[in-house]
Amino acid sequence: MEEQEIIPSKIITDDEQLPPKITKESFAAASSSKQGRTMFWVKCVLYTLLSSFLIAFAAQTLIAPNNFTIGGISGIAILVSVATEGRVPQSLILFSLNLPLVVLAFFLVKKRFALLSAMNITTQTIWLFVFEQLFGDFKIQFPNEGGEKIFAAIAAGLCIGTAIALAFKVGGSTGGADILAVMIQRKVGAASIAWMLFGLNVTVIGSSFFFLNKDATDITIRLLPIMMSAFESYIESRTNESVTNGFQSAREFRIITDRPEAMAKALMKELSRGVTALPATGMYTKITHTMLLCVVSRRQVVTLKRIMKQVDPDSFAVMSNVSQVLGLGFYTDEM
Repeated sequence: MEEQEIIPSKIITDDEQLPPKITKESFAAASSSKQGRTMFWVKCVLYTLLSSFLIAFAAQTLIAPNNFTIGGISGIAILVSVATEGRVPQSLILFSLNLPLVVLAFFLVKKRFALLSAMNITTQTIWLFVFEQLFGDFKIQFPNEGGEKIFAAIAAGLCIGTAIALAFKVGGSTGGADILAVMIQRKVGAASIAWMLFGLNVTVIGSSFFFLNKDATDITIRLLPIMMSAFESYIESRTNESVTNGFQSAREFRIITDRPEAMAKALMKELSRGVTALPATGMYTKITHTMLLCVVSRRQVVTLKRIMKQVDPDSFAVMSNVSQVLGLGFYTDEM
């Protein structure tokens, strides 16, 4: 079997222009341009519509029909709706309780955060109203026997966890406990908003003991809604973190090469990524090489491998997953 011919990469000379360095000034100029602002708000609208739909869908078709609740104001809305036998709709409770929190966020957090949160709450209310009025009979209800109800908790956790991550991604929130968590985090600090939400939701979940299955004589039946709610909150938190980190994940390459200048220039030109050079000595041969450190997005991995083969076929590389990348050129905190 013949070996494939490796086409040498075009050598980038010192006179050839590399991509301009990304600075705070250039990034701010691009973000504040008309196109940048338009793209940001288009993304905000799309993410908000999807986020609010997922919450409304989970609350109306998965959680309430299967007789358990969730934390936060959405959980309170479900409990009040159940206690009043549907006479007070979820949409009305959700909007009424979230309104003062949005006003507080406007003064205590940021105006953009409050505006995006208000957009999400408003669209949640509209989606819930549509489900209540037009699709009231559409319910995904699992039987009590055989433990199938756990699938409702899993599906609801996936939907709401994704919804919260999408809202945070554009710098907003889904309302309720999300707004409280952000306000508390800005005052006292927290390693993860997701786990703070988990703690805030415990109170609402515990109160479901007095509203759901209250006529049951078996204590396990009375505790079933609490156990399902706790499991849903755990899935929600894990999904939130996974989706958030998925947006900000990358790949780190450590490349050992004897052609560091050509390799670095090719990486910087074709991938527009920074490259850091470090000396590396092989402990067996005692020969000093150069190790290039470069972090790229997932979609750039194939291009990086091609550059390695073209510039230095004898290079050696180690790739590792990076859960988050912070800094200019990758992702920015928009909140």
